[in-house]
Amino acid sequence: MKLNLVSSYEITVKEGQHLNKGDELGMFHFGGSTHCLVFGPDVKLAFDFHNTEPGLDATNIPVCSRIATVLTND
Repeated sequence: MKLNLVSSYEITVKEGQHLNKGDELGMFHFGGSTHCLVFGPDVKLAFDFHNTEPGLDATNIPVCSRIATVLTND
């Protein structure tokens, strides 16, 4: 089995742009690393979005940056 991982994507259309059947919407860029962290239901996290909001206009978070902190009951 071959597994390709998407490291990023690029959306090439703009809001309100007219498209025809078969027109390109965007592209995937393959490569990089994928990590998955799984926590139990009682774990509370505080996410750090590095002054950006999740969504289509989000900027990249720098490599080796903290993305979340586990909150304790202290």
